[in-house]
Amino acid sequence: MTEAQTVPPEAVVETTVTPRRVVPKAEAEVLIDKYMLGAIGVGLVPIPVLDLVGVGAVQFTMIRKLAALYGVEASDARVRTVLMSLLGGAVPAFGALPLFAFAQMIPVIGWTVGAGAASILSGASTYAVGHIMRRHFEAGGTVDDFNAENTKEALKELVEKGKTVAKSAARRSKTAAAEPTADVAPAAAEVTAS
Repeated sequence: MTEAQTVPPEAVVETTVTPRRVVPKAEAEVLIDKYMLGAIGVGLVPIPVLDLVGVGAVQFTMIRKLAALYGVEASDARVRTVLMSLLGGAVPAFGALPLFAFAQMIPVIGWTVGAGAASILSGASTYAVGHIMRRHFEAGGTVDDFNAENTKEALKELVEKGKTVAKSAARRSKTAAAEPTADVAPAAAEVTAS
């Protein structure tokens, strides 16, 4: 028999590995929807280019939050690289966004049409980016091993689906804003009755 060898304490190197979280799909989708609505709002900004930068910031933050949700480390530099590779690979899908931004410079009509279309495309692109990253993280991927080339077809499909979802969300937001809430309606009735 051999004697058990002991390892001197200075030879022990501790590593910290953040355990991956198993995240319910619904929890990730709620996060994606939140940022999609934010991108729809930013898409309404009537200042050309500012809306594009704002949507990029929303998507950047969403990827960071998704990574944190799944327990994936994500440096700012790597998240920017992932986002640029996603958007760069999807130029046909997002190519109209700068045109909508510049259309907003035309008084009244341009702003209305440009902002409406830009906000929907902003929401759709955010929806697509969010779901691509959700799928990647669910499959055990990290920000470091993400490859946008493998997602081109899925991204196009998700942008199309995202347009429908964004239009629906925008309609719900308008309806909710137009309808008084249950708490406000009785108060408004009391004020008019006095």
